[in-house]
Amino acid sequence: MTKKIDTVVISETISHKTESSPSESTQKVSASLLAHSQHDRCILMNSSKSTMNFIYNALGSILPIIISLATVPLYIHLLGLSRYGIVTLSWVLLGYFGFLDFGMSRASANALARLPEEDMRSRSKVFMTTLYSNMIMGTIGGLVMYFLGGFVLLHVVKIEPDLIHETQQAYPWMAAMLPFGMLGGVLIGALESRERFLAANMLGTTGNIISQILPLACAWLITPSLTIVIPAILISRVIFVMSGFILVAQKEKELRIQDFSTEWLKKLFGYGSWVSISAFLNPILDSLNQIVIGAMLNAAAVAKYSVPMTLAIRSQVAATALARTLFPRLSRATHEEAVDTTQKSVGALAYGFAVICGPAILFSFTFLHFWIGEKFAVESGTVAEILLFGAWTNGVAFIPYNFLQAQGRPHQTAIVGMIEILPFLVTLWVSIHFFGLPGAAMAWTLRVTINAFVLLSLSHCITRKMLHLLPVIAMMGGSLLLALLVPMTPLMATGVSIMAFLSFLFAALLIDPVFNETVRRKLGL
Repeated sequence: MTKKIDTVVISETISHKTESSPSESTQKVSASLLAHSQHDRCILMNSSKSTMNFIYNALGSILPIIISLATVPLYIHLLGLSRYGIVTLSWVLLGYFGFLDFGMSRASANALARLPEEDMRSRSKVFMTTLYSNMIMGTIGGLVMYFLGGFVLLHVVKIEPDLIHETQQAYPWMAAMLPFGMLGGVLIGALESRERFLAANMLGTTGNIISQILPLACAWLITPSLTIVIPAILISRVIFVMSGFILVAQKEKELRIQDFSTEWLKKLFGYGSWVSISAFLNPILDSLNQIVIGAMLNAAAVAKYSVPMTLAIRSQVAATALARTLFPRLSRATHEEAVDTTQKSVGALAYGFAVICGPAILFSFTFLHFWIGEKFAVESGTVAEILLFGAWTNGVAFIPYNFLQAQGRPHQTAIVGMIEILPFLVTLWVSIHFFGLPGAAMAWTLRVTINAFVLLSLSHCITRKMLHLLPVIAMMGGSLLLALLVPMTPLMATGVSIMAFLSFLFAALLIDPVFNETVRRKLGL
């Protein structure tokens, strides 16, 4: 391609030789060749940087998953299903009240991505304004969560009588986590706006590991009580925020604590107000099933659902990594460039992520059997199979969701969420009533699948170029039906999963050009 372009440039330059001297023509040819050479090097550098950023983000998601695979059985063994279910619900409540961020973390990341790195004064004002705003709102939110969330946890969820007093003592520590979680979002966003994904992932991964290991160590060394585990989680969050602020201060260099700007606050809030609606609705839409399960069934059922749900969500490593990598660049891109990038990314992700999710659907029952136990697999295996299909469609939706927010259209993601919530709640209640835990999984998977289609439509990405996704959609649907309808021994499940992996990989290489090109480039072919 480069040689063809250069030939055209040379021909065009020589065609004007009647207007220029031979020496001038030679200089123009040389200048054109140099300009295109520099352009090609720039493209290669950007491609290499994007690839490395994607790898950093993927590793930043994979390492916590590995830690969770080791710690979840230990948590269940030490705490029991009921206590672990309460810990899970505390995270759900924190997600609900995270809407008090009012979209400021996302707004600041978008603003910082658009600002030149050399404009240190404006960058300091954006960052410090967002930090102070989240600090104040997080403190207020913690107080609201203490009273309102405590009522939900203690009076709506069916907690075993002997754990009620212990939960009451531990709950204030849960509420105290909220401000630190909101500050953490600002810190990560500031690093990612500069595409400092290595630093952001080192910070996030370290914080996640500490939050997993420290509470478990305290439960083992002291006592497996919520009054020990929850404060340990809070301590890990404090360590994360302190470390993050030091890291951001080193990168931004000229931060000033007095840089609070009412002008920037208005600008950020104008963008963030719509993001805040999505931030309020997304935890509800993603985790409402766990609250309803706790209300309709019991806390132990929440644990039986939350374990496969956690696995499904954390399988979205590639989707999360790609979305995080693209957001700063989509923020700076023109509409046409952003649509083209989004379409290519959706295609590559749909096929690449299916290479993971398709075989995982077929192997999930066997995995739970050997990981936690046969009884748990019988109760949660079908849930895992359905949720993994939903994780695939939900992961694909990350790309158009990011596109809309990066391009300054966060109101559309918010409106979609508002329209979804009531039908989802009704579907969820009916599904749990008739089908139990698998019903909850079906309701969530149906919602995220419809959501993906709507977001792609709003992003103007559903064109003839996307018809090549039909084969992978059919293959994923076939994998889910096979897992649900055909009982398999562990050996049979292993063999079928390997065959599925090879089939999905072959389809991705054959059908999606972006996936094929990426693999060939990384392999040096």
